[in-house]
Amino acid sequence: MTDDEIIRRIREQGSAGKLPPPAPPEAVVELEAAVGHPLPPLLKRIYLEVADGGFGRWNDALSLTDTTYSFSDSDRLLEEYSGWCERPNYPSSVVPLLTWGCAIWSLVDYSSPEGRMWGWDPNARCLDHALFPEGFTLAQRICGWLDGREDFPKAPAPTDCPEC
Repeated sequence: MTDDEIIRRIREQGSAGKLPPPAPPEAVVELEAAVGHPLPPLLKRIYLEVADGGFGRWNDALSLTDTTYSFSDSDRLLEEYSGWCERPNYPSSVVPLLTWGCAIWSLVDYSSPEGRMWGWDPNARCLDHALFPEGFTLAQRICGWLDGREDFPKAPAPTDCPEC
């Protein structure tokens, strides 16, 4: 599916008034400055052309500007990201996108133009190994959500870590 098709499908799914208006460009600039990388192009288009959050799995993607929308009880994206960056050895280019509940998250690597996906699952691994790269891109993850595949991030098998 092309980026244009993904954008169209997100709009169609949110056409019943479920999506907030697009984010202002200043919010994107602010986040990119904090992360030190541009948003992957597809994610930037979604935020600027479609909606400031409220898309994705169960319509839970974080907002760049507002936390009053009913789709999330999290802080706005920049504050969530700042909290993640306080973790030891956290890669600064990996930015939260949405929570699955039970402390499980989907995150996007802004250092890759295609937006490589990462998962966080402290229920499956110790905190030192709870963050892991996934084998797909943001577009692939969104297509799965649009097609009704609600697959949780799957942590790789535990290493020889005694805490995992």
